[in-house]
Amino acid sequence: MGPVRDQGDDETLLTRIARSDLEAFRAVYDRYSGQVYSLAWSMLRDASVAQEITQDVFLAIWRGAGAFDLGRGTARSWILSLAHHKSVEEAMRKVDSAGVQDALRALSGDQREAIVLAYYGGYTQREIADRLRTPLGTVKTRIRDGLLRLREMLGRGVREETVR
Repeated sequence: MGPVRDQGDDETLLTRIARSDLEAFRAVYDRYSGQVYSLAWSMLRDASVAQEITQDVFLAIWRGAGAFDLGRGTARSWILSLAHHKSVEEAMRKVDSAGVQDALRALSGDQREAIVLAYYGGYTQREIADRLRTPLGTVKTRIRDGLLRLREMLGRGVREETVR
């Protein structure tokens, strides 16, 4: 089959996909498969895993297009956030689980809670802020600072950091 011609704007295409429109799905795939793959590859540096994530993202789009909410962002941001989330999940699987658990315990309670909600719970920063009744800027800072501390601890070994 040849290339799919322009089928409309992304948001309309997702609405059509929610109604099982295969042509709309093909159009979204043609538009975004390269970007999804590139994002996954840049995070994981593994072509076969990036291909699997791309497949998972488009399966999630096919099954969950009805969950897209234009009030929360564009179709593009939704699609790429799916790719990011799945890539992060995969990266976390590759990291030594015990080491990550030790490193998480070494964070402040506020940092740990925000990171766990974001990376294990799949919540957006805005959803975390609403859930914790905390300003969005504070949540962003907790996640950023916590991730920097995790990177530092996991890079040099965690044992010394867990005794605070």
